[in-house]
Amino acid sequence: MLKKLSMGLIILALIFGIGGCGGKTNGEQPQNPSTGQTQQEEPLKPQYLTPIPEGTPLGESNMKLSEQIMGQKDVLGTQIYEQMETVFGDITFNAGVDKAYANQLIKELLAQMKTNYPGKPLTAQAISDGQVIDSVNFKP
Repeated sequence: MLKKLSMGLIILALIFGIGGCGGKTNGEQPQNPSTGQTQQEEPLKPQYLTPIPEGTPLGESNMKLSEQIMGQKDVLGTQIYEQMETVFGDITFNAGVDKAYANQLIKELLAQMKTNYPGKPLTAQAISDGQVIDSVNFKP
């Protein structure tokens, strides 16, 4: 039963992820609204996800990370995949999710992905109503 539910959520996330990829994208880094400057790498203090130790096998790490994300409020599904040399982490949220909360969660996802996929370009996306509502990138 749990396997069927997990598979259904993965398929749902994939459908929403593909639908969200059709929107326009912005190649610029997000700007800090208070200063108007491009955000620099700053240490992220985890609020929602417990960091998975470095050296954990990739499959196990991704599974634990997905379980933690699925346990958060307003999360419908999550998916981590590699496409054209870039690793993507998608989180699909309920409609009307608080954007600051979604942003914090994808930043925490990206921080963990940096540990799991060293030296690879990374993108973490928040998806709601079939649209990418927020995205953070890392280029090594």
